[in-house]
Amino acid sequence: MRNMERTVLPLEERLKMAAKSQATSPEAAAKLVQRLCGVHTAYFFCGTANMDIMAGLIGECMECLEEELFYYGGFCHSFRIAIEHDNDFLAALSSGAFQDDVFDPYRPVWGVRINNALILLGLILLDHAKGGMRYRNVYQCTRMTLKQYLDALVDLSFQEDGTQDGDRAESFWIWRESFLKDKDGAWTIKEALADILRRYIAAWQEFDHLDHILRCMGALSCYLEQEEAGRTLPPEEEKCVRRFREALCRYGTDLEGWELVEQDKRYLDPRGYYFSLAYEYPEDVPDPGSRNVAAGTLRSQIFLSERDYSPEALRKLAEKSPSEELRELLEKSISEERLALAMREINIAVTDLYMLFVEPYLRMEEYHYEGHLE
Repeated sequence: MRNMERTVLPLEERLKMAAKSQATSPEAAAKLVQRLCGVHTAYFFCGTANMDIMAGLIGECMECLEEELFYYGGFCHSFRIAIEHDNDFLAALSSGAFQDDVFDPYRPVWGVRINNALILLGLILLDHAKGGMRYRNVYQCTRMTLKQYLDALVDLSFQEDGTQDGDRAESFWIWRESFLKDKDGAWTIKEALADILRRYIAAWQEFDHLDHILRCMGALSCYLEQEEAGRTLPPEEEKCVRRFREALCRYGTDLEGWELVEQDKRYLDPRGYYFSLAYEYPEDVPDPGSRNVAAGTLRSQIFLSERDYSPEALRKLAEKSPSEELRELLEKSISEERLALAMREINIAVTDLYMLFVEPYLRMEEYHYEGHLE
């Protein structure tokens, strides 16, 4: 492990950095990270909405913790517990290579719930960084430059001391060097977070586009089953609708929200209407780094579905579509190369969030957390 060079900046430079809320020295950066580590989780989540969503994702892992859950550094252990439960990924890691029969290029590296929990973590930190949460010990830490923060993490969490953490330290350093290749070390953490989340959203939209088509297919299926439609479906059509609903239940669990439009708009040509709706995928996800995006705006809106996104599973759904036009649209939208690339980008994004804001805190010394609430 390389030794971090300590330099004393001129007073003028120190004042300039302080004016930007940046750390004025490596020691100051380390203190800011320590404060983040010891922040009470109530301050970090700033309200029940974020806490409730996080509990819905990894709540059983949070319940395994006791007093550790009271502060941010302890809360990070809930991610460690959740990842340890993902035996498939750990088995792939221990094998030394990702074999085709072990590694699925169309699924999140740590599973959907952990993926979404890490995205929520990134959104909360970005809200703090933009000042939306207005808690100084988180806000000030996220105003550091990216390189200052990474150097502080190395100093506090990954000192090479001849213990088994030496391998982890080297792994962190390798990841750090790779991460900084396409990031500016002078960025604030806010800018780095926004960049990670933008790349995640761009990849996530590949899958959300498919979900949009499937929701429209599901809505048409519901419409065709409704008694108020005023007609009895032919046996073959009824069988097709039933098979599609069964297939959706098998390949996806997010079956809510199928009624996408008011009924009085669907009577003339329901198949044509839902095809048009499916064809016009809305791509108006706001920029997470924009000052105009209020705290908590995105939250679960950009979560990945628990659907099976393998092309084989999606094509099986297409075969059972209650509409020929929707079937063709879904089949045209399935690209093995694009889906694999998009999931790779998603996995990189959540891994970066984990390495930046979870992994280092698992080995950080226990600092006195702020156990009082104002």
